[in-house]
Amino acid sequence: MDFSQMKEQLRQSLQPKRFEHSVAVSETAVALARHYGVDEDKAALAGLLHDCARKYPTKDFVEVSKKLGVPLTDIEKAQPILIHAILGPLVAKRDYGVTDEEVLSAMRYHTTGKAHMTALEKIIYLADLTEPHRDFPTVDEMRRLTMKDLDEAMIAAYANTMEYLMHQHLLIHPDCLDGYNELVLAAKHNKKE
Repeated sequence: MDFSQMKEQLRQSLQPKRFEHSVAVSETAVALARHYGVDEDKAALAGLLHDCARKYPTKDFVEVSKKLGVPLTDIEKAQPILIHAILGPLVAKRDYGVTDEEVLSAMRYHTTGKAHMTALEKIIYLADLTEPHRDFPTVDEMRRLTMKDLDEAMIAAYANTMEYLMHQHLLIHPDCLDGYNELVLAAKHNKKE
């Protein structure tokens, strides 16, 4: 299946706004990949399909995970919206024939992030956050940081996400905290040198 066929199949499986978002993430990811010298085709594909599991209603994510044999943490069960990123790579393999592990991993961690992210993983995470349809108080600053430095942008993105989650009394996934801590420690270490 080529990219245009995948795009058409995705259009048929998602709500129109979710599809528009997916296309915008793909386009933003390509621009970032070009800027940072990362494979543009992988960025386009991971960006396009990052939300492909959103074809399932959020209320069904836990049940779909059980049927597919996907183990979930208590945090993921308590906040099912996180599960779409876990299911996404499985849907991408099954429904779209995606086998590239870098693409699948970028899809997997586009919601929580994690420690030791690749440039492609960071690009998909940040493209999802900063695509042109996104509108939140710090989005312009996030877009500026995203073009300046991926790690600096990830630190700001993690901080914004965790602040939002705490204000809403929502759970913070350990992968998010691990990613934040890793980058902050690295930044502190680099300042000392």
